[in-house]
Amino acid sequence: MQKEKIKKIAYISLIIIAFFITTSGGFFFSSKNVEAKSSVTKWQLLLQNNGVDPALWQKYLPSINRKEYNAVKDTLKKMGNNTTPTTATTPATTPAPTTSTNQTGSLGPEISVGIRYNSKSDTFKIDANKTYNIRKDDGGDVIAQIAGGSTTKVDYDGNGNLKVSGSIASTSVSDHVWFDAADGDNSTIIFNTHGSDSYDHYRGKIEVHCYQGKDIYNNTSKNVTQIWIINKLPLEQYVWGMGETTGTGDTDHVRVMTTVFRTYGDWYIENATKYGGKSGNSLLGFKIRSDSANQIYGGYDWEKDHSHIKDAANDTRGKIVTYKGDVALTPYCSYTDGKTRDYPDQKGYPYLKSVKDNQLGIKKGLNPGDGGNHMWGLSAHGALGFAQDGKSWDWILKYYYTKVDISSAY
Repeated sequence: MQKEKIKKIAYISLIIIAFFITTSGGFFFSSKNVEAKSSVTKWQLLLQNNGVDPALWQKYLPSINRKEYNAVKDTLKKMGNNTTPTTATTPATTPAPTTSTNQTGSLGPEISVGIRYNSKSDTFKIDANKTYNIRKDDGGDVIAQIAGGSTTKVDYDGNGNLKVSGSIASTSVSDHVWFDAADGDNSTIIFNTHGSDSYDHYRGKIEVHCYQGKDIYNNTSKNVTQIWIINKLPLEQYVWGMGETTGTGDTDHVRVMTTVFRTYGDWYIENATKYGGKSGNSLLGFKIRSDSANQIYGGYDWEKDHSHIKDAANDTRGKIVTYKGDVALTPYCSYTDGKTRDYPDQKGYPYLKSVKDNQLGIKKGLNPGDGGNHMWGLSAHGALGFAQDGKSWDWILKYYYTKVDISSAY
């Protein structure tokens, strides 16, 4: 009896702590935390009903007041956004949950990112900061709804299939299983994927996918079974987690990097075929890798720890590099030996021409390919040097990528 009382006191204490953390503006997502319920005010409803991006007001949750509502209005004006919420005199009724499609419309197209893979003998563990669905497919039938903080396990079940357990009775699924927000708002759900490092929290939807076939990822002919974890989220939120820089340098340099990162991701959404899509069980099921072979994405943890990146992303929101109206391929490297190089395929990518680098980007004796410095496109340290010299972010992009435009994709 005494043990039961102690357990009850401990449980109540956790609820109080979680409520304190949420209302004080701090977030720590753990399977042991209990999520505090938000109080929906008429000011929040105005923002929702007018389609204002949740990224601009979610920091004021759980209870948005008039002052905070006006702060969002001011931010919209500074961004040049004409979608200003109208004033209400009476509280509205609670609207239906925002769908992931609506979120995508305000934050760009969805991108699917291959985060990492396990062998078939390992277990994936997944939980979230709020109630989530386990689905048979992306947008398909719901297997179960799981309370935030409850952990679901995904294991290999043989014959190319998976099984889920832990939060529910062990259930066999096909070669993939999806996780998304039960309330339909995938822009504010944060999944904990329990990785081996500190960067294992991700916004948006999560897929666990079993791949069997040639080792495409490592570019070998070996037959493998890989259990992939894939993050699917709007392009703009993907940029918030850009792991290619800490965002602590010159502001225009960070704007350069967010624009290049966004453009590179958008090009992969539109053109990449190596990893994305599936034909039976033949491909990995994502568009772009989260590593130095494509570009490094740190997810929500990187976004949270490097807030200047998100600030620069907001400054360049939806901006991409284009050539004759099409999204450009925007490779970049850290350094050059004094100049960038013509891209081998000049017919397909005529904007990737050799230009002289800024002094800050030059390493004498460096050869193309050393340390991953292929010297195509933008030199990251050279761009930093130009920014420190007073050049604007768009000037820098047009310098390294010949005869391009900076366009608004969304």
